[in-house]
Amino acid sequence: MKRFLSALLTVETLVAGAFYAIAAAILFADVISREFLNSPIWGGQRIAVLLANGSALIGIAVAVALNRHIRPSVLDGAIPARFDPVTLRAGHFVGASVMFAAAYFAAMLVLENRAMGFTTPPLKLEIWIAQLALPYGFASAGLRYLFFAIDPSLQPKHEDRI
Repeated sequence: MKRFLSALLTVETLVAGAFYAIAAAILFADVISREFLNSPIWGGQRIAVLLANGSALIGIAVAVALNRHIRPSVLDGAIPARFDPVTLRAGHFVGASVMFAAAYFAAMLVLENRAMGFTTPPLKLEIWIAQLALPYGFASAGLRYLFFAIDPSLQPKHEDRI
């Protein structure tokens, strides 16, 4: 399971990084084109936004995988430390439930937009294609939380950094 999660993290990191790098390159080329050729790249800004969104949504799963997601700490210490193994697993199950519910509703959104035939101007790209990153990111994060609930040793240790 550890090897699977490691390989999945590698793929997701590469895809999210590639999406973001391509988005940055398109925006850079668009600025250069506007300044020197007085002509923008047709649809460049929209493509960059879609790619950056895809990168961020896949980044949800990457953040969970690296244990670097935002977590409120206001209730830390509210439950005695002897219950930490139980609360840790319960927290992972709750996290998995929330992420799978979000993936379900995101998938419903994607299917609805596909059925309606929504496109993104000016590209005429069907928007559901770009939105596939939404249910994927949530489902992948939910899967990780589920694996962490089953075997908490799979989750990397959280290091406080400033």
